[in-house]
Amino acid sequence: MQLGDKLNLTRTIRSAKTGISLPKEGTLVSMTENLGRTLLLVEFEGGQHEYVFEYEVEFKNGNSSSQNCSASGNAHQVN
Repeated sequence: MQLGDKLNLTRTIRSAKTGISLPKEGTLVSMTENLGRTLLLVEFEGGQHEYVFEYEVEFKNGNSSSQNCSASGNAHQVN
Protein backbone atom coordinates (compact mmCIF):
# COMPACT_ATOMS: atom_id res chain seq x y z
CA MET A 1 0.00 0.00 0.00
CA GLN A 2 1.24 3.45 -0.89
CA LEU A 3 0.15 6.93 0.08
CA GLY A 4 -2.33 8.22 -2.50
CA ASP A 5 -3.74 4.76 -3.26
CA LYS A 6 -7.48 4.51 -3.83
CA LEU A 7 -9.38 2.19 -1.48
CA ASN A 8 -12.82 0.89 -0.61
CA LEU A 9 -14.23 0.29 2.85
CA THR A 10 -15.14 -3.36 3.40
CA ARG A 11 -18.00 -2.56 5.77
CA THR A 12 -20.19 0.35 6.79
CA ILE A 13 -18.40 2.67 9.20
CA ARG A 14 -19.86 5.67 10.99
CA SER A 15 -17.79 8.81 11.39
CA ALA A 16 -16.64 9.40 14.97
CA LYS A 17 -17.00 13.14 14.27
CA THR A 18 -20.43 13.34 12.63
CA GLY A 19 -22.10 9.97 13.23
CA ILE A 20 -22.90 9.74 9.52
CA SER A 21 -21.90 6.66 7.48
CA LEU A 22 -18.66 7.17 5.58
CA PRO A 23 -18.57 6.87 1.79
CA LYS A 24 -17.25 3.54 0.50
CA GLU A 25 -14.40 5.07 -1.55
CA GLY A 26 -11.45 7.12 -0.36
CA THR A 27 -7.75 7.89 -0.75
CA LEU A 28 -4.97 6.90 1.64
CA VAL A 29 -3.40 10.02 3.18
CA SER A 30 -1.19 8.60 5.94
CA MET A 31 -0.43 5.53 8.04
CA THR A 32 0.46 5.34 11.71
CA GLU A 33 0.93 2.55 14.23
CA ASN A 34 -0.52 2.66 17.73
CA LEU A 35 -0.56 -0.17 20.28
CA GLY A 36 0.42 -2.68 17.59
CA ARG A 37 -2.40 -1.68 15.24
CA THR A 38 -2.05 0.16 11.96
CA LEU A 39 -4.38 3.11 11.50
CA LEU A 40 -4.98 4.65 8.10
CA LEU A 41 -5.98 8.26 7.60
CA VAL A 42 -8.35 8.30 4.63
CA GLU A 43 -9.64 11.29 2.70
CA PHE A 44 -13.21 10.88 1.48
CA GLU A 45 -15.18 13.01 -0.98
CA GLY A 46 -15.63 16.59 0.11
CA GLY A 47 -12.28 16.63 1.94
CA GLN A 48 -13.50 14.67 4.97
CA HIS A 49 -10.64 12.87 6.80
CA GLU A 50 -11.21 9.85 9.06
CA TYR A 51 -9.04 7.19 10.67
CA VAL A 52 -9.87 3.54 9.94
CA PHE A 53 -8.16 0.27 10.79
CA GLU A 54 -6.23 -1.44 8.00
CA TYR A 55 -8.48 -4.52 8.13
CA GLU A 56 -11.49 -2.32 7.27
CA VAL A 57 -10.24 -1.44 3.78
CA GLU A 58 -9.51 -3.09 0.46
CA PHE A 59 -7.36 -1.37 -2.12
CA LYS A 60 -8.82 -0.90 -5.59
CA ASN A 61 -5.92 -2.72 -7.24
CA GLY A 62 -7.08 -5.84 -5.40
CA ASN A 63 -4.22 -6.03 -2.89
CA SER A 64 -5.08 -6.59 0.74
CA SER A 65 -4.32 -3.81 3.19
CA SER A 66 -1.65 -5.81 5.04
CA GLN A 67 0.59 -6.16 2.00
CA ASN A 68 3.77 -4.02 2.12
CA CYS A 69 2.59 -2.13 5.16
CA SER A 70 5.44 -0.27 6.82
CA ALA A 71 3.68 2.06 9.23
CA SER A 72 5.82 3.87 11.74
CA GLY A 73 5.10 5.68 14.97
CA ASN A 74 4.73 8.97 13.07
CA ALA A 75 2.07 9.68 10.47
CA HIS A 76 3.33 10.35 6.96
CA GLN A 77 1.42 13.16 5.29
CA VAL A 78 1.06 13.59 1.54
CA ASN A 79 1.37 17.22 0.49
